[in-house]
Amino acid sequence: MSFEIIFLEHYNLLGSVEKRAIDKAVNFLAENPRHQSLNVHKAKNVKAKYAEGGDAVFIAYAGKKLRLTFEYGPEPGMISLRNCGFHNDCESKI
Repeated sequence: MSFEIIFLEHYNLLGSVEKRAIDKAVNFLAENPRHQSLNVHKAKNVKAKYAEGGDAVFIAYAGKKLRLTFEYGPEPGMISLRNCGFHNDCESKI
């Protein structure tokens, strides 16, 4: 896994409960990107910056109101975490 700067910045702004939820989702994502609780789906009208996973950016659930965004790359088999946080903030800054 790799972490974009915006992911780390937004993660540091979260409370301890939210951080635990994000951590749990990241672990699920690392083990199985298709884990049912993540409810992974493609983001619309957003292009990935790494060619490894095509041009798709994905949104995953970390709770009812928490999301994280990711794409595949920069290396084969790698996941790059782009952003995390509450639903509206996270998805508006994919």
